[in-house]
Amino acid sequence: MRLYKSSEYAIRCLVSMAHGCEDLCSAKHLSDSLDIPYKFLGRLMGRLKTAGIVEAVQGKGGGYRIARPLDAVCIADIVDAVEGLDNYDRCILGFDSCDDENPCPMHPFWAGHKDAVLDTMKSVTLAQMAASVDRRL
Repeated sequence: MRLYKSSEYAIRCLVSMAHGCEDLCSAKHLSDSLDIPYKFLGRLMGRLKTAGIVEAVQGKGGGYRIARPLDAVCIADIVDAVEGLDNYDRCILGFDSCDDENPCPMHPFWAGHKDAVLDTMKSVTLAQMAASVDRRL
């Protein structure tokens, strides 16, 4: 299982902001330093703003800042804001109906792992990621 590009980029942006921006981080700086297409970054930041994860300051000298304490933002919040968590809570083979009562062939093997992935996404915070950053964003 792998995160979609939108989630990868959003996490990289937020970790970079948490680690290196004192107050405001411009979209241009984030786009250039993280090699994320500027237009795509704008859409991501809009979704993160709607979710209350970042704040936007308009005008000259404006930019983005993280709106919540770093330990109050988890990976699941970020993924949910930019792509939704549905992809991580559905049948791995893509069946509409897959549960303990109507399992797909992979269900007995995947169900516990799927729950572990979601639990990890809910438990790892932006503060933890920023503290362990090695600048490989």
